[in-house]
Amino acid sequence: MERPNSALSCTSFFCHIGSDPAIVVHDLESSNLGSLKARLTWLENEACLVAVTRDTTVVPVWPKDTTPVRASDGRRGVHVPGKGEILDGDTFKQGGSWLAGADIPSGCGGHDGVFAVDSFES
Repeated sequence: MERPNSALSCTSFFCHIGSDPAIVVHDLESSNLGSLKARLTWLENEACLVAVTRDTTVVPVWPKDTTPVRASDGRRGVHVPGKGEILDGDTFKQGGSWLAGADIPSGCGGHDGVFAVDSFES
């Protein structure tokens, strides 16, 4: 498992980490106002990790200390402290809240929403 080492760029409560994949992490108070069961999906043409449900595609904003990873088989994903790796194609259930106006990676903007991940249920 490779953890891309690149500059950290932070604005307000959000930090951009990595480049392939690039992810956004947050340092917000946990709210767990919603739940989202999704499949992590790497969109090659947008260079973006998204969470896909039956009806929506959202950009996840991960908890602080989450790092981007790239598996030996080339799959991209994240390492979440206390949870482990979640890679392209893995299904997960997350608690969190919907965000409006979050600063997300370029190329990830044309999706149904942004979800701040606070906890994992399974």
